[in-house]
Formats: sequence, C-alpha cells, structure tokens
Amino acid sequence: MKFLQEAFRNLHPLLQFIFIICVTLMGMSVSVFASTLINACVCDTPTNIEEYQRILSTATSDAGVCGNLLMNSLNQIFAFMGAGFTYYLLSGGGVGVGLKTKGGSPHFWKFALGAMVMTLAFAPFLDLTYRLNEWLLQGTDFHTYAARLEAQAMILTKAMLDIDTFGRFTSSLIAIAIIPAIAEEYLFRGALQPLFAKWSGSVHIGIWGSAFLFSAIHFQFFGFIPRMLLGAGFGYLVVASGNIWTAILGHFINNASAVIAAYYFGDEWLEIGLDPNSEPWGLSQALLTAIFAIVIYMITKRLSVYSVWSTNKASYLGREQ
Repeated sequence: MKFLQEAFRNLHPLLQFIFIICVTLMGMSVSVFASTLINACVCDTPTNIEEYQRILSTATSDAGVCGNLLMNSLNQIFAFMGAGFTYYLLSGGGVGVGLKTKGGSPHFWKFALGAMVMTLAFAPFLDLTYRLNEWLLQGTDFHTYAARLEAQAMILTKAMLDIDTFGRFTSSLIAIAIIPAIAEEYLFRGALQPLFAKWSGSVHIGIWGSAFLFSAIHFQFFGFIPRMLLGAGFGYLVVASGNIWTAILGHFINNASAVIAAYYFGDEWLEIGLDPNSEPWGLSQALLTAIFAIVIYMITKRLSVYSVWSTNKASYLGREQ
C-alpha cells in the first residue's frame, strides 16, 4: 500500500484527477450491471434491456420507482463512494479527507448544528438563484435543451417522492437523503476539493472547483447556480471545521427536507413545492430571505471563533501531512 500511495502522490494533480474520474466511471459501469440483476430480483423489473430502460426512464410504475431508487443508490455507492475511498487510501488521508474526524475542530457539534440550520435557512436563496439561473438562460438554444432535461428530471423526482406508506418513506429517505449525502460529500468535498486545492495552490479554487463539478454532474442546469452555491457552502464548512461530517449533515438536511415534505403534505406539495416558479417573488419572500441572511451571518460569525481554517489550509495545500 505504501508503494501505491507514494506512486499516487508523485503523480501530477491532473493525472490524479483523471485517475479518480476513471475510478468513478468504472464504478458507474459496475452499478449499471449490478442494478440490472438486483432490480430484477428486488423490484421485479424485466431483464430485457430496452424494456428495463423504458420502465426506469418513465418511472410510471412501482417497479420503475423501486428500480430508480435502487439503481441510484448503487451508483452512489460504487461510483462516488468508491472513488472517494480510493482517493482516501492513495492520498494517505488528511484533515477533512475521508470519514474520519481526527484533526478536526473539537467543537464539531456546534459546526454540525450550524450546518443544519444554515442549510434550512439557505432555502429562499436557492429559490431566488434558481429564478436568476433560468432567466440568464432565456432566449438561448441551451434554454430549450435545459428545459427538456428539467422536465424529464421532474417526472422522475415526482415519481420517487410520491410517498404513501411509511415503508416507502424509509426507503426514499435512505436512497435520496442518506446515501447521496455520504457518497457525494465523500467524493466532492473529501477528495476532489483537496485535490483541486493542491493543484491550484488555493483552498478557494479547490472549494469552488469541486462545487462546480458537483452541480454539473446533476445535469439540471436551471438549478446549476443554487446547487453550486450549496456545494461551496459545504466546502467552506469542511475546511473551517476540519470534518466532512458537517457537510454530510447539511447535505442530508437539504435532501431529507424534500422527502419529509412529500410524505407529510402529499400531492399538493409535489405540484408546487418542487417548482420555485410556482409562486411569484414578492415582498414576503424578500423579507424572509433578509431574515435568513441575518441568521446565516450570525451563525457564520459565531462558528468563526471555533474555526481551524489556518491549520487546515496548510494540509489542503499539501504543506503538511
């Protein structure tokens, strides 16, 4: 293992990045193969490839919803967690790398609570930047393409959030909130963020570079800016706290809030709650955004007292191990 670690560390960061991307793509291939077999047993999906893809792409049946939840979960585990774990092993770890908490701030729970509250408080900013994002694309050919992707994604999202039993709620919470929160943060904040930081010599470029890729891989371009901002926020939390679990908790709260709302409010929420443009932006939304901005500022200022940013900066830039 030490030989492999030494060989990996001696690679140019670009080659390290390419290697991690190759591991991710290999994980995706494995997840597609595995999900085809497992879904046939668990979700009763057909083994015929064309029929199988049609059921998953439309998600109009219980088998289609079950298949999508299971396939997405396997993809998260094999691709994102697999690549993140590979980087953790070959890089030798570090502050904020991997799921270990060693080297982080001793005030973890203050950061964890702050991450959860700030994620909820960021909701109106996600709504506002989503509108801005779509407005910036209007009048372009790309807007038509992006709108088509959004419509397809909305069909699948509504199908997976059409929750009518507690069992379905539990499985949705695991597949939509728990696994993605761990797997995506493990890769993007735990691997790509420090890799980009060492490559560029800037922690900020590491944070925003990984946030950019984090948003891009979702292929939902009306939400590109808000998702990138959310990813960057998680990135700064990881560096300030020295603990990736702060980002995982924030990510979980963001995803779980949609699952919980869908379970408790049902079809009415699915019709309007998933569409930021369902209601016009008015005075009440502006006031709420201002209040939440103050909340986020106050929490950020309070957490800065416990920040270990300066120590973590050196680790992120490869100046100490």
